Amino acid sequence: MSQLSVRIGMILLAVAPFPGLAASAEERAGSGAKLDWMGKVYGDGRHNAFTDLAHWRNDYYVCFRHGASHGSVDGEIRIMRSHDLKTWTPRGRLDTLGDDRDPHFGVTDEALYVYFGVWDLDHRPGANPVDRGSVRSHFALTRDGTTWSKVKAVYEPGFWLWRVRYHDGAFYSLGYTAYRPKPAVREVRLLQSKDGLDWEFVSTVTNKRDSGESDMWFNPDGSMWAVLRTGERPGHGWIHRSDPTRTQWRETDTGQLIHSPAIANWKERFFISGRGRAKDKGYVTKIWELVDDKAVELITLPSGGDTSYPGLLVDPTSLKAGQPPALLVSWYSQHDKESEANHTNATASVYVGRVVVTGE
Repeated sequence: MSQLSVRIGMILLAVAPFPGLAASAEERAGSGAKLDWMGKVYGDGRHNAFTDLAHWRNDYYVCFRHGASHGSVDGEIRIMRSHDLKTWTPRGRLDTLGDDRDPHFGVTDEALYVYFGVWDLDHRPGANPVDRGSVRSHFALTRDGTTWSKVKAVYEPGFWLWRVRYHDGAFYSLGYTAYRPKPAVREVRLLQSKDGLDWEFVSTVTNKRDSGESDMWFNPDGSMWAVLRTGERPGHGWIHRSDPTRTQWRETDTGQLIHSPAIANWKERFFISGRGRAKDKGYVTKIWELVDDKAVELITLPSGGDTSYPGLLVDPTSLKAGQPPALLVSWYSQHDKESEANHTNATASVYVGRVVVTGE
């Protein structure tokens, strides 16, 4: 992308890697979940979507794309902040000349980051109308929660750094091929950076099943786990595990359709949120637990239509002795779009909620 502009109000974030092991089926038989509460973060009749959730300096932050519709090319990134998860105020806006989409948080002690993909526009030959060209990832950072840096581009055009995690002094992301026309083979690469700006190739995670959107965590021995969305039928999420060098990977099918997976680790249990298939063959936002490498459904959140792309955190109060697992989740949905003034078929709003895991 050429010239970039940043419109800033103030803002956001935090995340952490997720070490640990999956539960066993015997240990988790009978588990379920209940929605403790939910609230609307933002809605204005437009398409507000593709969220992430973070906690930083005693406040919570949600980021999302704001645009005319799911496929419009006018997207910009907006950030909201709350101390109690109930009352939200605008804290920032990031905007480039392209279509800004799918923001995700990254955090260090020194600075807060928001990464997002930017589609450029390609003038097609002849009388063909303009179309999307390729994605390049961008980010901005703040060192005081108020003043944001200029937006900067990272890595190669045509690779989308989906989620960015900071672990043991370095940034990590699984970048995947993203350009039009869609390539016959999509590659997912593990990338590493010392400063969040300059990235280097570590290994190819996979070039199978049209894999893309992902989340990851790190084990004490240096190995990594990741869950990836796949585009080939039946569209299940796949688990990929590396060796300690992070150059060799093996894979397992979770058995569930999972789009835009977000992972949270509670003690030795792992939970995944993402878009899943509804009983009527539409889409909804779900939470699963990872049990013996399979995604076991716990709850479907109030959702429908164009929905999901969650952020997921462990509620720190649930880590106290005697407390059950509790998760904080952000997502977007069209299930209540008629409540917005001037709603259209494209209207979607952003929500946040607390989910308590029940059973043994």
